[in-house]
Amino acid sequence: MAELEAITDIQADPKKSAVMARQYGRRFPLTPNKAMNLGRDEGKMDIAVPEDDQISRFQAVVTWEPAKEKLTVQTRPTSPGYPNPPANQTLVFDERAKKLVEAPQGKCLVGRGESFWIGQTRFTLHNDEESQHESPVDATIAPRQEEKTRAQLEEIPFANPAAALRAMENLPNTIRAITTEQALFRQMLRVVMDAMPRADACAIVRVPPDCPPSEKRLNLVEYNVRPNTPHSQGGFAPSKRLAHRAIMERRRSCLHCWSPDPTGAGGATELTMADTHVHGVTPWAVCTPFQDGSRYALYVAGQTSGQWDLLDKASQDKIVSDLTQYQKIAELLVGMIETTLRVSRLTEQNKVIRRAWPQSLWKYLDDPAELERMLVPEEKEITTLFCDLRNYSLFASQHASELLASQREIGNALNTMASTITDRDGVVGGFRGDAVLGFWGWPKPQARQVELAARAAISIAGRLGDWTRSGRCGVGITHGTAVAGRLGAHDLAVVDLYGPVVNLTFRLEAMTKAFGVPIIVSGEVSKQVAEADPTGREMRTRVLGKVRAKGFPDPVWAYELYSAQTPSVPDWLQEEWTATVELFTEGKWTECYEELTTRFTDDTVGKCLIRVMDATKRRPPANWDGSFVPPAPSGSE
Repeated sequence: MAELEAITDIQADPKKSAVMARQYGRRFPLTPNKAMNLGRDEGKMDIAVPEDDQISRFQAVVTWEPAKEKLTVQTRPTSPGYPNPPANQTLVFDERAKKLVEAPQGKCLVGRGESFWIGQTRFTLHNDEESQHESPVDATIAPRQEEKTRAQLEEIPFANPAAALRAMENLPNTIRAITTEQALFRQMLRVVMDAMPRADACAIVRVPPDCPPSEKRLNLVEYNVRPNTPHSQGGFAPSKRLAHRAIMERRRSCLHCWSPDPTGAGGATELTMADTHVHGVTPWAVCTPFQDGSRYALYVAGQTSGQWDLLDKASQDKIVSDLTQYQKIAELLVGMIETTLRVSRLTEQNKVIRRAWPQSLWKYLDDPAELERMLVPEEKEITTLFCDLRNYSLFASQHASELLASQREIGNALNTMASTITDRDGVVGGFRGDAVLGFWGWPKPQARQVELAARAAISIAGRLGDWTRSGRCGVGITHGTAVAGRLGAHDLAVVDLYGPVVNLTFRLEAMTKAFGVPIIVSGEVSKQVAEADPTGREMRTRVLGKVRAKGFPDPVWAYELYSAQTPSVPDWLQEEWTATVELFTEGKWTECYEELTTRFTDDTVGKCLIRVMDATKRRPPANWDGSFVPPAPSGSE
C-alpha cells in the first residue's frame, strides 16, 4: 500500500493572535483505485488538514493507481455544494525553473518520494512499509532510563495539579465533538502541548503490526512540533529504540535522557557526529504505550538546559522528577484516548446492530436492563413474513466461475428483503440461508402490524421483480400467537419465534411455487387487509382454496395478496373468481372446470386447480372435504 504524508508549517500571524506557529504532520493510507477527497473539512474529507486555512474545505480529489505507481491529484470542480473554486492551487516543483509552479489545469501526477504543495502543507507519497528516518539521539546513549507502570504513576501525586487541570479543562467538550480517530489524536496532541510547556514535540507513533522482533520500524501517525526547535528542522524523528522498548519490550511508560558521554555505554566507538545534537543540552523523551494491544504510543520529546554528563546528581534527579510529572500526564491522556476509542468502537458496533432493528426499538438498545427483560421469551400476537429465494444452490452452481458476482446478487436481494421489513417497523428475526424471516408485534403490540407486513410483502415482490416473475421468490404471511424473544443459546441475543403460526408461514410461502403467485397469506391476514383497505385501493386479496399444510392436522384457507396496481384478476371478474373457487371447494368440478377454461385460461392459480382435478379425472375423491395439497407444475424443480 501507499501513504500520503502531510506536513503543515503554520506561521504565526500578528493579525490573528489565536494562530500559533506550529508544525503538524500525519499520514493517510491510500485505498487503491479509489477517488479520495482532500480538504480542510475533517468531518467530510478522506484526507483532512484542518489546521491549514489556506486549503479549501474541499480542495482536490486524489487517486492512487498501484499499476501505474502514480497518484493523480486533481483540483475539484465547482458544484452546487461547492460553487466557488479553491482559493489556492496545487503547486509542484519545476526542475528547470527550480521553483514551485502551479500544476497545469490543476492536475498533476506524483510518484513515490515526490511531493506537491497546497497552501502551507507539503504532501509526499510514501510506501507504507517505509520506516521513519533515524533519530539523532539513537546514535548516542541514554544514561538515565526510567520506566513506570500505570499503577505506579497513579500513586505519584501531581506537583502542580492546577496547571494540568487548566490544560485539560476543555477535554470533555473536545472529546464529545470528535468523530474520527485522526481528530482524536490531533486534539489530544494539542492538549499535550498545552499541558507540557517544556515539550518541543509530541506524536502518536505505532510499531507496524507486521514488524518482526529483529527490526525496529516505527510509523509516525500524527505529530505536533513547536517552531524553532531541533525537531522542527527536517521533520520530527522519534527514537525507535525508546519506542520499541516501551511498546514491545516493557509495555509501560519509559523515560530516556540522552548524553554524548560514552561512560558505561561500551566505549567511544558507539558515538557518531550525531553527538553534536546533545552538546550543551539534555534531550529527553517519554514514550507511553496504549494498553489495548494496538502497538500505538504517545511520544513526547524536548530538551533541558545543561549537558547530562556535566550535571551533578541532584540536578539530574530534579530533571527526572519533573519529567516523571510529564509521564503521569501522558499516562492519564493515553487512558483517555483508549477509553474514547473504546466508546467510539462500541458506538460504531451499536450502529451496525441498530441496522437490523426498526427505529421504534432503538431506545431499548440504550437500556441494557430493559433489553434483557424484553428478550425473555413470551407469548405475543405476532404477524410473520417469510421470504425465500428458490434454487439458490442451483444458482450458485451455475455461477461457480463468478461466485463473488453471484453472491453479490443474492446479497442485494436479501438486503432488499431485510431493509423493506425494518423500514416498516418490522424486526428481522434472522437469515435462514437464502431466506429472511421478519415479524411484527414484538416487543409490544402494533395497531397496524398486519397492514405493515402486507405492505412490506408487496414492496418486496415489486423490488425483486425479476426474481418474482421468474418464480424464484415467494412470500408467506400469517398472524397468530407465537413465543417471541431470545430462543436457543442464552449467550446469544438472537430474537426468534416459536409456534405453529411460524411454521404455517413457511408452508404458505412454499405454496407460492405451486400456485404461481408471489405472495400467499392466511385467512386472518386477508381479513385484516380488507379491514385496513376496505375499498381495495392499494391492496387486495383473492381466495385460493382450502389447503392442507404439512404438519397441520386441519386445512386452512389460503389467499393471494397483490397490489391493486397490478391485479391478478380484473375487477369485473372478482366475483366470478370467488364463485369458481366455491364450485371447486364444493366438489362441483364440472362447472368449475368450465369456468376456469373459459374465463381464467391464463391464470396460474386456475391451472393449479385444474391439475388437482385432472389427478382424479375431474371427479372429487369420495372423502372430498374441499381441501387439497397444491401440486407444482410438471417439470418444475
